[in-house]
Amino acid sequence: MTVLVIAAIAYLSLALILVYAIDNLVALFFPDARSAVPLIPTLEKMMAASRKYYRK
Repeated sequence: MTVLVIAAIAYLSLALILVYAIDNLVALFFPDARSAVPLIPTLEKMMAASRKYYRK
């Protein structure tokens, strides 16, 4: 059972590394022209909208 858990964790970690590497390669060939939107202000807007519709 321990071997199965270790194999599953190794498989998932290798898959994540592969996805990360492919993402970096795509970003290298196709750079994003737009500036990145900060995550925190977006979350704040979502929470404000959620509170607004919750009150109605």
